[in-house]
Amino acid sequence: MISEDEPSAQEIILNPLQKQIIKNIRAENEVISARCGWGSGKTSALIFGLWFVAKSRPGTSSLLVTDTAPRYNSVLLPEIEKWLSPIGWTYNHTLKKWTDQHTGSSVWCRSYYRPDTRSSTHNPLEGLNVTSGVCFIDECQTMSEEVAHKALGRLRSGPSPIMILVGLPVVDAWWCDFAEKAKYQPLLYTSYVNEANLSAAWFEATKLLPEDERAAMVMNQPKPPSGLVYSEFRDELIIDDFVYSPEMTGRIVIDWGFRKPSVLIIVHDEAREASVIVAEINPQEVTIEKLSAMILEIAWPRSLQASAPPDRILLDTGTADKAGSARSDHTGISAFRMISKPHDQGGIALPMRWTTDPVKTDILNGVQKLKRALHQKKYLITRDVWAKGEKARGNSLRKALLSYSWDKSERPKKDGREDPLDALRYDCIFHYWTDRAGYTSRASSDTATKTNRRRRGNLRRQF
Repeated sequence: MISEDEPSAQEIILNPLQKQIIKNIRAENEVISARCGWGSGKTSALIFGLWFVAKSRPGTSSLLVTDTAPRYNSVLLPEIEKWLSPIGWTYNHTLKKWTDQHTGSSVWCRSYYRPDTRSSTHNPLEGLNVTSGVCFIDECQTMSEEVAHKALGRLRSGPSPIMILVGLPVVDAWWCDFAEKAKYQPLLYTSYVNEANLSAAWFEATKLLPEDERAAMVMNQPKPPSGLVYSEFRDELIIDDFVYSPEMTGRIVIDWGFRKPSVLIIVHDEAREASVIVAEINPQEVTIEKLSAMILEIAWPRSLQASAPPDRILLDTGTADKAGSARSDHTGISAFRMISKPHDQGGIALPMRWTTDPVKTDILNGVQKLKRALHQKKYLITRDVWAKGEKARGNSLRKALLSYSWDKSERPKKDGREDPLDALRYDCIFHYWTDRAGYTSRASSDTATKTNRRRRGNLRRQF
């Protein structure tokens, strides 16, 4: 028997990862996503999940998917035989189907390998009848989001559809994003979650691995892949010992947008000679009034310091995207004017700056300047902001830094996460531009374009 809590001596004791997956299935969460280190027990967690669904939804069929038949035969099949065969499960090799003889529940086992020459309509999941409404997908890091879309199509005949997706630590894990889009928090565990079932010698041996590999596969801290736009960002820019003081100059920067605006709150640390990102706000579908209220929960204009609630960051200046100068069709006034209004009128009572200089507002020019600022350690981020960014449901500076890459034309590729980086670029324009003769003077769009063409070839190799 499998138990979540207070198991007897005869029961299987689940580790925290396995307990949480069972609890989320019991709660009927539509998407359960886990990114876990080597040896964390993620495959066993799927098997225990299969058992739980068979008991709680008797007489139904579920779906178990991995990437290839060899992996199923060498990993999943032995694990199912280990845990489920002794309690009455039998396997039909022809149908690739396990059946619980006690409940009548069954599990279709499939590998999702589709050659590029075949259409996505020709996939191994077509035609399966998944009456339990539950699908388990293992080794998500080896597949694309397509597998989740196709599996979801098989769950339409069952009650309360549930997808459980697990994979190893990689940056930009699609299955974690998939859960976030459905408003569910991904589960993130290191190898140490299964420490009770792994030897101390094994953990000691992992210390012989290359540092980046151990950080990723044991500690669940994957490094960004090569080819990122801001490859100058590195771990030493994340600081643990920052202490805010009201004497520090504070500022705010905003990337506008009703659908998903982005706000960074930054203070200048004179001792470090750097700007420290101490907070970020990345809501979805909010008005300027609502965004202002969220900002005032964290920061307050220094000019009104006497009325500031406790623990607020004091703001001296504000910067934002020039798009905020356009008047709203609904209000007839600009975002800049709205946010500069007094608190009781839906603003933050802080004037904002922007520029329309075609050289400074050109994306490639701004990227170049921000790359240099990161390389020179002009920007730091607190550990708290960095850690929260990984678990954020929507956008975050962390997610943006780890996904913002170059396209084939050597231009930054928009992936929907870049808003916090756009905000940081606007801040860089005002604080770390470093004027040079013939570079920052106002120029026509044609001149700026010609300049950019000469720079593109060198932009990625400058640091």
